[in-house]
Amino acid sequence: MSRHLLHLLRQGRKLTVVAGYDRPLRELYLHVIHDNDADPHQEEAFVYDSLGDPGLDWSDINTVADKLATLGIEPPASLIEGIFLDQCFNVGNRVVEHHFDRPSVVLHAG
Repeated sequence: MSRHLLHLLRQGRKLTVVAGYDRPLRELYLHVIHDNDADPHQEEAFVYDSLGDPGLDWSDINTVADKLATLGIEPPASLIEGIFLDQCFNVGNRVVEHHFDRPSVVLHAG
């Protein structure tokens, strides 16, 4: 499973986008998580989880892009492109952190 990470601040809330390609399922996934720095003992709260939207076509990269847009998140192009390439080349075990102000960083490629 590939993982593409993006940390951002939206409406005063710290969010983390975790998205990628699940090779065994041959599907894409998307999680948007509210990071709770105020209380480190409290669990992260999901703002969005693609598992809760099984009616969408998670084999289409446009589903990820459209859902992010619906949530008011405009990711760097590298995030959508990276996920799409993982899907095209059936990539797993890859972790990439994306940034708005600098190039993405591959944290793990296996």
